[in-house]
Amino acid sequence: MEISSSLPQKLKAAMAPSSTGANTNQNDPLMHPLEAIYQDIQGATQGEYRAPRQSHMGSSNEGPADIIAKVSGSVQGGKREDDGPYFTNNEGIPFPDPAHSKNIGGIPVASDVWLFQKQQMFNRSKNLERMVHPCGSGAFGFFETTKDVSSLTKAHFLGSIGEKTPAFVPFSTVTVGREYPDEARNPRGMAIKLYTMEGNYDIVGLNFPVFFCRDPNQGPDVIRSQARNPKNFLPDYDALFDLLANTPEGNHAGLMFFSDHGTPVGWRNNHGYGCHTFTWVNAEGSFVYIKYHFIAKGGQKQFTQEQAAQMCGEDPDYSKRELWEAIEAGEQVEWTAMVQVMKPQDSDPEKLGFDPFDVTKVWPRKQFPMQEFGRLVLNKNPENFHRDVEQAAFSPGSMVPGVEDSPDPLLQFRMFFYRDAQYHRIGVNLHQIPVNCPFMTKSFAPLNFDGQMRVDANHAGNKQYAPNSFAHKFRPDSHYYHEGKKSEYDQPRELWTRVFTKEQRKNTIKNTGNMLKFVAYPEIQKKYLAQVCNIGPDLAKGVYGMLPKPEFEFAEVEKLSQDAHVWYKEKKFQPSTSNKLQGYATNGPCGLFPRRIIYYLRAKHITSSTLAQHNIHLIPVTLSNDTLASAPSYEARPHDTALPVLRIQHPGGTETWIRESVAIMEYFEDIFTGSGEGYVDWRGVSIEQHAKTRDVMSLLGDATVGRDIISDRSMSLSGKGGRVTFADIALMAQVEYMADIYELDWVAEHGVLRVWCDMMKRERWVVGREELLSVEGTGEWEDVLGE
Repeated sequence: MEISSSLPQKLKAAMAPSSTGANTNQNDPLMHPLEAIYQDIQGATQGEYRAPRQSHMGSSNEGPADIIAKVSGSVQGGKREDDGPYFTNNEGIPFPDPAHSKNIGGIPVASDVWLFQKQQMFNRSKNLERMVHPCGSGAFGFFETTKDVSSLTKAHFLGSIGEKTPAFVPFSTVTVGREYPDEARNPRGMAIKLYTMEGNYDIVGLNFPVFFCRDPNQGPDVIRSQARNPKNFLPDYDALFDLLANTPEGNHAGLMFFSDHGTPVGWRNNHGYGCHTFTWVNAEGSFVYIKYHFIAKGGQKQFTQEQAAQMCGEDPDYSKRELWEAIEAGEQVEWTAMVQVMKPQDSDPEKLGFDPFDVTKVWPRKQFPMQEFGRLVLNKNPENFHRDVEQAAFSPGSMVPGVEDSPDPLLQFRMFFYRDAQYHRIGVNLHQIPVNCPFMTKSFAPLNFDGQMRVDANHAGNKQYAPNSFAHKFRPDSHYYHEGKKSEYDQPRELWTRVFTKEQRKNTIKNTGNMLKFVAYPEIQKKYLAQVCNIGPDLAKGVYGMLPKPEFEFAEVEKLSQDAHVWYKEKKFQPSTSNKLQGYATNGPCGLFPRRIIYYLRAKHITSSTLAQHNIHLIPVTLSNDTLASAPSYEARPHDTALPVLRIQHPGGTETWIRESVAIMEYFEDIFTGSGEGYVDWRGVSIEQHAKTRDVMSLLGDATVGRDIISDRSMSLSGKGGRVTFADIALMAQVEYMADIYELDWVAEHGVLRVWCDMMKRERWVVGREELLSVEGTGEWEDVLGE
C-alpha cells in the first residue's frame, strides 16, 4: 500500500536526504536525538572531526516517525538492515568479544563493563505486563472511507470517499496472562489506532457489543472476578459467578461469555465493536450519537468448548499464528466498518426503554439501522513484536476533531485510566515509541515537556508555556440510570431466544454448566441461576440440570428470580432516568415543583374545598413527550409523573395553563389576598419585604451550588417572628429536596440557616417524602390538602 501522497510535507522533507545528508528542519519536534546531535556536531566542527552520518544514523537508529512510516507501509522502504560494521555497546564503543566474557584464569571479572551492561539490559528487557489485554498480537494496514459522512462528522479522515488512513490493530484476550493460550474462554479485545492527519485516533473495543458493567467503580471488580484466586492462584469460578449473580446488567455480556462467542476461531473471524456510545460532530456543530461495528468479511467463526480446549493444548498460540501466517501468505484480512446513528432527540431512555449510554445495552438495529462508512484492511505484519505490539498504547480518550465522548459513565473514566495505565507501564513519553508516534499529523506541537526517557528534540528552544508571544497555534474548535428494573433482562432475553440458534443455546447451557459446577458455594450457584432465569427459564433449567448434586431445588431459583433485578440496587442509587444528561436539566423524584405547591397550599390553609369555591382547578397532568418538551428546563419531569398544573377557565370556554411553580404561587397570592377572607399576602406587607422575598426567590437557582448566599436572608424573612413568605416555602422545599434526593445537608454548617430550618420543620405544612411520592405518582392532591 502506498499512502505517501498524503504524508505531511514536513515529514516527507524530513525523510528526504539533503545535500549534506542531514535533516534540514532543525526545529522538527519529531527529530530523532541522533539527528539533532549530528546537526549540532556538523555545525560546530570541521574536517576530520566531523561526525560521520553512518555511525550516528545507521538504519537501526532511525527516528520514530521514520520507522512507523515504513513499518506501517505508508512509505516505501522495507525492513531495516543491520549496516554497522561491528558490534558495539549502547554507547557505541566496539564490543571486544560478543561471545565471551573478560576473565582472569577463566573466572569472569567485575571490570567487564560489556558483560554487565548486557546482563543489566536483559534483567530489564520486559515492560510491566498490561493489567488487561496482555496476551495478543497485531498487524498494520489501512482504513479506507467508502461513504461520505461529512454531514455527520467533520473528522478529516472520513471526509472523502477513497481516503486511506494508516492503521495498527492489536488483538488479545482480556483477563488472562501474557503467556496463556489465546484460545481460552475469554472476551477478545480489538483496538484500532488510526494515524490521521489530525492526530492518532484510538477505538478500543471487544468482540462483544456490550460490557459486564456500566459503572466505572465496578471496572476493576469485573477484571478481578475473572482473574486467578489470590490465595492459591487457581481459576476462581466462585468469583466470576458471584459477580454475575449480584450484577443483573452484567449478564448480557455474561451470556456471550459462556456462549461460543467466548471461544472464537482466531483473531480475524470476529466482529469488533466499539461498545460505547460516541458523538460525531459536523462542521456546523450539529451532533449525533453513534456506535461502531466492524463486521468480519468472512463472517464469525467459533470453536466449541471441546475444540477450544483441544486447541489450547495442541497450539496455544493458534490465534497469533493464524493471523501472522495469513498476512505472510499475502492475504488481506478485512472488516466492513458500520455505524449506528441516533439523533439527540431520540436518546430519551424513557421513550427507548433503555439507556442509550449504558454500555451493557445494545441499540436495536431495526430502530437504528447499520450504515456502512468504510473498510479496515490488515496486510502487513509487525517488524518487531516488543517495539510494535508490546509497547503499543491505546486510550479511548484519543479522539480527533469531529469525534467526541458521550454521557456514558464508563467511557468517561476509561478516557482517563487507559492512558494513565500506559503512563505507568511504559512512561509519559510513550508517543515517541514508533507505533504510538503521530507521524501523519499536520502539526505536532504538544504542550508537554521533559519526563523520563524524553529522547526527541524536546521542542528545542520553543516556549514551554501557553499562551506566549512567540507561537500562536490556537484554533477555534467547537468544541443510568436504569437501576433495579426488569428491563435489565430484555436484551439478553432477545439474544437468547431470537438471535442464538438451537445449537448455540445448547452449547451455552453446556459451557455454563461445566463451569458453574466448580463453584464451591451453593448460594452463588442459586443466585446466578436466578439471574439467568429472567433471561430464559430454559437456560436456567438446563444449567441446573448439569449440576452433579445441587443442594437446592429449582423452585428456590424461580422464587429468587422474582427479585433478582433489585439485588444491590438500593433506592439511593436509583435517581430518575431523566436525570441523565440529554440536553436539559431535570429534577428527581419528589421534585421541587410539586413539593413547593403542596407546602404552599398547606401552609396557607388552602384546602381542596377552598380551591373549588374559587373555581380554581389544580389539575394533575401525566406528562407526555409534548408536555415534557414544553416545560421550562428546571421544571422538566419524568414521563408518567403527575404534576399540579393550574388551569384558569375564562368566559367563552377559553382557558390558560400555568405550569411554573412560582407563577402559580404568585397567582394564588393575587386571588386570595384580595378575596376578603383574611388571607395575608405572603410576599410581604411592605415594599421592602416584597423585595427581600423576590431576592431569595431569584437566588434559589444559584443556591444549589452556593448555599451561602441565602443563609443571611432566611432569618430576615421569618426567623425573627415575621410571617412566613412563599420564599420560606420555596427555600424549605429546596432544603428538603436536597436532603431526600442527594442526602445533602444544606444547613449543617450554617448556624443562622440551621435555626431557621429547625423552626420551619415544626410547621405542619412540611410533608414527608413518602407522602410526596404517593402524591406525585397518583396526582391525588386532595388527600394531602384535606377538605
